[in-house]
Amino acid sequence: MKNAVVILFVTCFFLSFGAQAGGSFRLDSGRLISTGQSKSEVLVLAGEPLYQEVESIAVDQGGADDPVKREVLTYKLNGSIGGEYLVVVTLENNTVVSITSKQTSRM
Repeated sequence: MKNAVVILFVTCFFLSFGAQAGGSFRLDSGRLISTGQSKSEVLVLAGEPLYQEVESIAVDQGGADDPVKREVLTYKLNGSIGGEYLVVVTLENNTVVSITSKQTSRM
């Protein structure tokens, strides 16, 4: 029984670590780009993106809802564990909501 509890704890630990890792990217300088940051914070950390796309998303729900401004910033950055990565940072209303990365040597 004790071994089952330890295995369950270790499994939960690694699953929660994986979930956190999807919302951030660590630069080779050690600085971290993560969800919840503003666009200006990302620009200070990573500089100007290679490509930037801006779109407005509006859903008509019969009210006076404001549209969501979505920006997608694409970078080529060096990661903390080595190698160059293609990093896509998605912002909604000036706040980072998603970060995805793929090592360029594995594309």
